[in-house]
Amino acid sequence: MRHLALVLCLLLAACAGDEATSGSRQRDDAAAPPDPSRIRLGDQRQVEMGSLSAADKMEIERAWRQFLARSPVWRVSLRSIVSRGGAGPYVLSENLFRHFFTASIHSRKSEINRVASSAAVIGEPAAAYFAKPLVEDLVPLGKAVVAEVPDPNDPSARIKKTFHHFQIDDFTRRDAARVLIAIGEPAVPTLASPELLERARPSGRRYAAFALGRIGNDAAVAALERHLATATDWQDRAAAVQGLGAALRKNERVRPILERAARDPDPFVQRKAEEALRGRTKLPF
Repeated sequence: MRHLALVLCLLLAACAGDEATSGSRQRDDAAAPPDPSRIRLGDQRQVEMGSLSAADKMEIERAWRQFLARSPVWRVSLRSIVSRGGAGPYVLSENLFRHFFTASIHSRKSEINRVASSAAVIGEPAAAYFAKPLVEDLVPLGKAVVAEVPDPNDPSARIKKTFHHFQIDDFTRRDAARVLIAIGEPAVPTLASPELLERARPSGRRYAAFALGRIGNDAAVAALERHLATATDWQDRAAAVQGLGAALRKNERVRPILERAARDPDPFVQRKAEEALRGRTKLPF
């Protein structure tokens, strides 16, 4: 329920705090840092903080405080950290990811937009984080937190409960898709992956298709075309068609794909294809 998610959001924000490294933990093993090109969806690895020097950590912490303070210097610091690669962009991506939950639960569009514009500077490392709400139902908190919540057996009373995870709902998935759209082309390989288009939650698959359509480059269109051709669920095919309808505004190679979709065996998919061809596709963002 949304009111319970609000409680968890506040807990998540408390766990994240203002520390630049709050969103990352050292791993117990001695493995190398993750490949900078991708953190695999569903992978529970955390950023290897040991790869950062003391000076790096201080710079990241200073940059994160600039973000929280809405300082105009934040963009300069962010670009500097991203340009050097390594673990820095992942640390800031995870901090942005945690900050995002608070903004989403409270429907703070301006904060979601701030997160999105920063994630767009980071690129693919950020995409790997913001795709997770499309795949997962739960995001682990940094540590277990005890909080008072309504008693399910007596709404007028409150009980203490221990929380280990943040519950993801469709509002959060929609907002995560908005961030992925802002990231743009660097997010396409993640959005087009089987983890999202084939194995994500039903609403996650839908928002992945919508995000690909809003990005609309050739790679995004090719992913939607494959999804339309292989999906056995009519709802997945309808989502692919809606994504293609959004892409039609910027990519004319979509039109023959939609013309074929208008002959889909499912009447709802046919109708969505016809609407798309007439320029009447409506997405939730």
